[in-house]
Amino acid sequence: MSKFKKLELILLVVVIILAVFFRFWRIRDYAVFLGDEGRDMITMRQIFTEGHLPFLGPTASVGGFYLGPIYYWMAAPFLLLWRFDPVGPAYMVAALGVATVFLLYKILRETVGFWPAILTSSLYSVSPLIVRYSRSSWNPNPLPFFSLLMIYFLYLAVTRNRFIYFLLSGACFGIVIQLHYLAAILIVIYFAIVVLTVNFRKWPLLFLNFLLGFIITFSPFLTFEIRHNFPNFKTILEFVTRGSTLGFKTYNFLWSIPNTGNTLLEELTNLKGIAITRLVFWVLVLGGFFGLYKNWKDSNKRLIYLIGLTWFLGGLTGLRFYAGTIFDYYFGLMFVAPFLLAGLVIAIFWQNKVLRIITAGVVVNALVFFALNGFYRSPPNRLIDQTSRAADFIIEQSGNEPFNFALISDHNSNHAYRYFLEIKGHKPVELETMITNQLLIVCESKQCAPLGHPIWEIAGFGRAEIHQEWELPNIPIRVFRLIHWSGAPSPAGKPAIKEG
Repeated sequence: MSKFKKLELILLVVVIILAVFFRFWRIRDYAVFLGDEGRDMITMRQIFTEGHLPFLGPTASVGGFYLGPIYYWMAAPFLLLWRFDPVGPAYMVAALGVATVFLLYKILRETVGFWPAILTSSLYSVSPLIVRYSRSSWNPNPLPFFSLLMIYFLYLAVTRNRFIYFLLSGACFGIVIQLHYLAAILIVIYFAIVVLTVNFRKWPLLFLNFLLGFIITFSPFLTFEIRHNFPNFKTILEFVTRGSTLGFKTYNFLWSIPNTGNTLLEELTNLKGIAITRLVFWVLVLGGFFGLYKNWKDSNKRLIYLIGLTWFLGGLTGLRFYAGTIFDYYFGLMFVAPFLLAGLVIAIFWQNKVLRIITAGVVVNALVFFALNGFYRSPPNRLIDQTSRAADFIIEQSGNEPFNFALISDHNSNHAYRYFLEIKGHKPVELETMITNQLLIVCESKQCAPLGHPIWEIAGFGRAEIHQEWELPNIPIRVFRLIHWSGAPSPAGKPAIKEG
């Protein structure tokens, strides 16, 4: 092995170690575990405890419809391997995060060389936003890996002229569309690249292979829709045609696309309100077009530059079509895109000695800045352990008697607590099944007034009085035990009836 090959291997190992450290170190202490995660764990656990294989996934963040079940199917084995500890699926997400770093390196290494690949993958391995969404179990979090894998299979399909890769890219799209519906933007980007690079005579066979791959991975959700007369498809269609959250707010693309691109770069770098991210946006775009022009006669390099530019600019354009609030995780379908394009631009700069030194200096400074602004600067939330301890306390105060359960919170649902109560063998009784003699309430809000609270889990219990109240040590929650008001007949033993 030559000295340079050894150096390549050493640096690649260093980058992978960085990626592993930033994604796995104290993952349990920092993992997010709130109501959404608890809901997912309950569903995944039922696969093994009740033999119930879900054909519907989590609810979408807007619109009132459901995603496909692919995330549950992928994450459930990790929940089982970790003996139903909710940190298990977080390890799966972290492993996919490390795989994304390696895949990004591999693509750039094959197309533009070692140094652009190693520098870009090192930046991706420690980017604060990327790391944050690579350390917890949540359905959008694997999106960067499968989006990049879809694009890579497209590159292989075109360069090697093998239709099996179109099938595999279709299978990846069947996965990403079940992780987040905004990933539908990728299909437009995909076919834009195909139109620009593939002879139109191959389009029918290409489309059939892509469609077959898509159907294979999308079939669980499609099966549910066919059996139930397409309820989600109808809801999605109604949402799309409603016009309230879809459609451009402005047709001034010269402003809106760079503005959205700057927002993405600000989120990725944690640099807010300064000119650096705007400068980087234009360096990426103009450098990408220059690289495309310079490599036009090289079909493989022309393709990768077209992919980088189309994914980056096409993704930003597609996101502008969504007129609602764009949260940072909405960018998940293109988290990798600016890094891929950055690698291609670095390859151009690397051919000039002066620009090579400047580029290396910028990358090193960015790495230091990213590392100094890592997740570990904030104290660990320990949400998994705190929720487990709260569940233990609730079980203790229930006296091993049946109980109803409620949560008062400004931004959370009660599924995380319910998950731990279930795996500890003390599943709360649903009010629709039976009103018990006690209602145990966890309060996460600063102002806790459970009597007369309008949420169903409290209102359905009936008129009550506070029997006991506790403040848990070292956990910012309070627990209440409510019993039925002695001045009225007790509804205990009967099911609560929801009105309307």
